[in-house]
Amino acid sequence: MATSPQAGLAGLAGLAGLSGQAGLAGLAGLAGLAGLAGLAGLGGTSAAPDALIRNRDGVVGPWDPPNPPWPFHLDIDDPNNLKRCDAAVRATIIDYEMVSRIGFTADRAGNQVALWHLKVAAGAPPVPTYQPLIDFVRPTDDIFRGQLKFLDQYADLRADREGEVMAQMSGGLSFLGSVAYLHPERTKWTIELLSAVLRLAGYAEMRVKQGLSCRRPVEFSPQVQPMIQTPAHGSLPSGHSTESFACALVLLRLLQASPINQHPLQPIIAPPPPPYPYPPQIDFRYGQQLMRIASRIAVNRTVAGVHFPVDSACGCLFGLTLGQYFVQRCITGATYTAWHFKGDQFPNPNPAVINPPPVAPPDDGDFYWNSLFDVQGNGNQTPAPPYATTGGVVSLQNDTPSIALPWLWRQALAEWT
Repeated sequence: MATSPQAGLAGLAGLAGLSGQAGLAGLAGLAGLAGLAGLAGLGGTSAAPDALIRNRDGVVGPWDPPNPPWPFHLDIDDPNNLKRCDAAVRATIIDYEMVSRIGFTADRAGNQVALWHLKVAAGAPPVPTYQPLIDFVRPTDDIFRGQLKFLDQYADLRADREGEVMAQMSGGLSFLGSVAYLHPERTKWTIELLSAVLRLAGYAEMRVKQGLSCRRPVEFSPQVQPMIQTPAHGSLPSGHSTESFACALVLLRLLQASPINQHPLQPIIAPPPPPYPYPPQIDFRYGQQLMRIASRIAVNRTVAGVHFPVDSACGCLFGLTLGQYFVQRCITGATYTAWHFKGDQFPNPNPAVINPPPVAPPDDGDFYWNSLFDVQGNGNQTPAPPYATTGGVVSLQNDTPSIALPWLWRQALAEWT
């Protein structure tokens, strides 16, 4: 990305890359301020090497070996070294710590794929154990065909949503940033944290998409006619939905854990009438607005004609699961909750029966985020049986913790004072 001062603001859009790997490009946006006076580095122009050679020849004098004290090295695997790294280098370290702990399996007979957390107990050699994170059963063809009616209905919104659809092609973080105060100078570590969430979601969702290999709406009907280019990968889960809900949840948990919050990481509560007894970040409406925006980003992909509602529902559950898993790894939590997405049990909006009885929301086959997240109650994911159910609480006790994720979480948390 460009590194002019104004281009630094573009980091928000870049980090919202809704393609995971592309989010790395947004890290360059954080360096935008370096363009103010050429402070971005000694090699800033093509003439610099020659000028530096001549400058050294003119001033260095005879070689004079240095004397003690020598610079000391940091401790082995010291997280404080991360701040010295280039942002892109730091991102690769964080990506390694995230992705190296996630496994994938496929069950062709059961039309199912699964992601696993790799728990590594200390030892020489370390003792690895895979634990469940989330699994997915592919929806039936009848469910996908039944969903086509929603594609036709949502197409009526294209003229109204065109601006949003196009703005969200490369990401939705700037939309979430309209709720929380994100700014590339004020919250650079929070933006970097959310970039890591996006990359985790991108890697995970693409592996699941490949595993499930679900067809896109345009392949089911010539009348879908999407308003944008259909992406060249599987339909379910929706990447926009996965990444938006993952970021929404992590950002919400960060707000709740703010140093000005006297009750960190407690469930969101519905506050009494003003004046509120708690800081505003745990006002349930923060969570409500973040989730509504994530939902609108997801639904806009159905409006555009490239996703089914069931894709968004799957992405919502997936994103919320990855979000809570990411937070637990950041705060070295003791547990996380595993989930099941049973796509073959998702409500079928057009069952193969004569004159089916009318079905009311949320059981009509459309996507409803509040069926999967209880924003005004306990502030957590909620089951939506039969298609979204918990796989139980998974222990992280005796797991070797990440050094990079807690460090980055602490940097981001310090910005919300």
